[in-house]
Amino acid sequence: MRNVLVTGSAKRVGKCIQQHFAALGDRVWIHYNHSESAAQALVAELRADGVTAECIQANISQRDEVNRMFEQIHSTSGPLDVLVNNVGLYLCGDLLEYPEADFEQTIQTNLLGAYYCIQSALTQMRSGANIINIGYSGLSSLAAQPDSAAYVISKLGLLSLTKSYAVALGPKGIRCNMVSPGQLNNSVDLPEGFDQMAPLKRAGTPDDIAQLVTFLCSDKASYITGQNIDVAGGYMLELQDHLP
Repeated sequence: MRNVLVTGSAKRVGKCIQQHFAALGDRVWIHYNHSESAAQALVAELRADGVTAECIQANISQRDEVNRMFEQIHSTSGPLDVLVNNVGLYLCGDLLEYPEADFEQTIQTNLLGAYYCIQSALTQMRSGANIINIGYSGLSSLAAQPDSAAYVISKLGLLSLTKSYAVALGPKGIRCNMVSPGQLNNSVDLPEGFDQMAPLKRAGTPDDIAQLVTFLCSDKASYITGQNIDVAGGYMLELQDHLP
């Protein structure tokens, strides 16, 4: 039984990822910041199915709270085997009028929060452990996105961090990869008629993301590290092919 933490796993994609790990027989930690009732409901649902599941709260943008969270996990269930950095603050707005506080909070949560979690996790991770960072489809294009600049910058930084940790942790037997969702069927900004935009003619699902995350943490992917894999149905491929 592996010990699995997915940040932001009370709802949406994070919830689905933990449901997939639970189905594999793993011990799952349902992390939340504000969504306590949703987290407790998921834990109750999983326990009813015989899964070993726990709730844990922390604001991952705060180093002391992250340290406390990992100390609690370790004291309760021992070393962590899988960490999925799923939390992603998405605050859009015109770059020229974008509040500094929103910019700072986005970087603090999406990039520094993931860094804090990895650093804390490494104090207890053993050879064979896995780190998965959740990005977003389109990172490789480097196209300007002035309405979501802070989010894009945070995820680009996370991509660089992913590759850097993969190199640094490879000799220790710990792998680090990134999974980048495209437009999902529950995305808050899903374009109208998206099923005609993507080559596979549908929006993605949380299951599509969870299946890749669990695969990358399996023995079948034991020689994959430092990679960013888009799960986007081919969306934006044509745009990327025409970029200089």
